[in-house]
Amino acid sequence: MLNGMTTVEIIKMLAPLIILELCLKAFCLYRLYKDKVKFFPQYIWAIIILVISTIGPLGYLLIGRKKD
Repeated sequence: MLNGMTTVEIIKMLAPLIILELCLKAFCLYRLYKDKVKFFPQYIWAIIILVISTIGPLGYLLIGRKKD
């Protein structure tokens, strides 16, 4: 599938996914700052959000926030 594609073409193809991932991480870090958390301290959630791609932010949004 990627045979014959240049590096620039591959980056152009993946750019929307990269931007979406960065926006998701930024949103989760913002919500982490504003919300109360459960299971782990905030700094652990920040590491999870930043290090574990896609699953970390989704995990925080689904189970890491306290519901008021």
